[in-house]
Amino acid sequence: MSKSTSRKIAGNLAKKLRIATLSGLILGSMASLATSQQSPPAGAAAASLPAATKVEASAALAAPAPKLVPVEAIQDMGKVAKGEKVKVDFEIRNEGPVELLISNVHPTCGCTVASFDAKIAPGATGKIRAEIDTVDFSGPIAKTITVLSNDPVNPRVTLTIKARVEPQIDSFPGYARYVYVQNQAPATVKQWLWADKFPDFKILAVTSPYKFIHVTFRPATAEERRAEAPSTNQWIVETTIQPDAEVGALRDFLVVQTNHPQQKNLRLAVTGFVRPLLSVTPLVADFGALDLTAAAQNLSLVLVNFGEAAIEIRRVTASLPGVEATVKPIEAGRRWELKLTLTGKMPKGRIDAQIQIETTSTQQPTLQVPLRGTVS
Repeated sequence: MSKSTSRKIAGNLAKKLRIATLSGLILGSMASLATSQQSPPAGAAAASLPAATKVEASAALAAPAPKLVPVEAIQDMGKVAKGEKVKVDFEIRNEGPVELLISNVHPTCGCTVASFDAKIAPGATGKIRAEIDTVDFSGPIAKTITVLSNDPVNPRVTLTIKARVEPQIDSFPGYARYVYVQNQAPATVKQWLWADKFPDFKILAVTSPYKFIHVTFRPATAEERRAEAPSTNQWIVETTIQPDAEVGALRDFLVVQTNHPQQKNLRLAVTGFVRPLLSVTPLVADFGALDLTAAAQNLSLVLVNFGEAAIEIRRVTASLPGVEATVKPIEAGRRWELKLTLTGKMPKGRIDAQIQIETTSTQQPTLQVPLRGTVS
């Protein structure tokens, strides 16, 4: 290779090296500039907060505060006789340097808060007094009390009362349940009561929560006693629902008064439902707003017979003109569809009328359904 050629190659290499170095310097400068624009200097974020905000935050962290500490958050009362009123005192200690304020105390169902100390001085102890009436409980129970205060760390604290409720009086089945149809023959439910550890047990009185449920009670005869009950001194309570029973749900209790020294009262549930002999759905035939200038409108009702005897529908009529009724049996003697056709002969304006259903039932020969709406 000649010397001129060698010098030419060396010159080209040097030129390329200078270009590469210059490119690297330019790229590095651009990267540094981008980084400096995206990342603020250390401490810049903190410096951007208003001075007042930083002072308030520091003051909040350093402010003295009350501290609610239950001396015993869970109290187990052990075995208690059914019907006994369990009274419990919870001690609340304020371990903070500021007065503790209890704003409210919420008990769960079955527990009552009799009183509580609303203000507790620093280092002092206050009380929350609660009571549980065990008349409706049996077996293990746990009732809670929620305490609300101005403790900033624990503003809501839960206290618990535990107990095992042991009945002193046994009953079978322990409830009177009815699915009764109004105006039918009276229905009676029988219950047995006894006290194993009190041979002189007696029922003194029984109070019914409903005027249409009559109650009687008496000692059981030898033939009536339940074999599985160890006591031979058994009593029978009979509840009889009458034909004039009011339609609706049954949700209440018989109150049985006894001579038992530990359980003076016993409550026996009365549950179930009283149905009407004949029922129409919906209860009100409300057709809303209708424009009958174009064509007739239809409205359907369903009639159900809950009685024991099958019946027939004699006739369905309306107390105003323009309403035509047809009857379609769904279940013979038991269920029907009543189709009402609302025609242009109906008077305009607000409608307040009656649909009368005539049946072969001797107990409820007629049934009326309100007819409501507006015709334009």
